[in-house]
Amino acid sequence: MSKLSKQISDPSSEVDAENDVAVATAVQRAMEFYGCDAVTAAAHRGIEAWVLKREGEFTFWLHIFNSLKADGDHSDEISQPG
Repeated sequence: MSKLSKQISDPSSEVDAENDVAVATAVQRAMEFYGCDAVTAAAHRGIEAWVLKREGEFTFWLHIFNSLKADGDHSDEISQPG
């Protein structure tokens, strides 16, 4: 028997890396578009995906929600009337 000279890459890790990039991009876009309401918007989309039984989409929005929550509370960025 011959040994494989090449290391076979794990496709799941490649998918995870692509998903991480997609989540990071979505987090950035959500912050740009929704500002301080980005966490709420991600939660809403996640709930919508859950109700429609779209497990993959729900998981995606859950990652976005968790990433936004990890960034901290942005309530101080809300402009108060003068």
